Amino acid sequence: APVKAAPEKKYGFVAVCAGQGLEAVFRDLGVDGVISGGQTMNPSTEDILAAIQSVPAKTVLVLPNNKNIIMASEQAQKLADRKVIVLPTRTVPQGMTAMLNFDPEAAPEENAVNMMAAAEKVATGLITYAARDSEFDGKPIKKREIMALENGKIVATGTDIVKMTYRLARSMKKKDSQFITVISGCDVSDEDAEKTTEMVRTKCGSSVEVSHISGGQPVYYYMISVE
Repeated sequence: APVKAAPEKKYGFVAVCAGQGLEAVFRDLGVDGVISGGQTMNPSTEDILAAIQSVPAKTVLVLPNNKNIIMASEQAQKLADRKVIVLPTRTVPQGMTAMLNFDPEAAPEENAVNMMAAAEKVATGLITYAARDSEFDGKPIKKREIMALENGKIVATGTDIVKMTYRLARSMKKKDSQFITVISGCDVSDEDAEKTTEMVRTKCGSSVEVSHISGGQPVYYYMISVE
């Protein structure tokens, strides 16, 4: 049977993500249990429950970071032997921002509201490829073609990953945006990631702070967080 940890501390966190770099980021942000998943491999209710029970805390906050994992997280919440709050984060960048807005002095419900309010302000861009010939929003897309998605909607298709990435970042940037984070995937070399981040910096102007994280996620060449 999975290990149950005695509640030694007030708060604990469980987050779902794919990629060693992203796992390290969430651990740095204070997450106790990181479950590998998202993209095509969604963790089960049992996986999430086991992660919750392994965290030595009275209240465990769960960040699914994917709309397809929210429901399983809510089922795990019902089965857990401790207080669990599911924050309905739909993307990894939302999860990161939620963690940055955690206040250890605040009550659980207050934290849930504040963390989600911050997460909702984050725009998420994805650069991925078509796994097969298909149609997306009525547009035909060829296999291996690169797709740029903004908050789940397709905004462009093409062949040049760097160009698509900086164009997506530029289209996502609002007048009051302050931060753009470029998160590179496992299929991107460090050299390419640096080149792409530099292009984003050049094209998006001096008013925003552009940073790079080597996320190591599969499926998405780049994730872009704008807030």
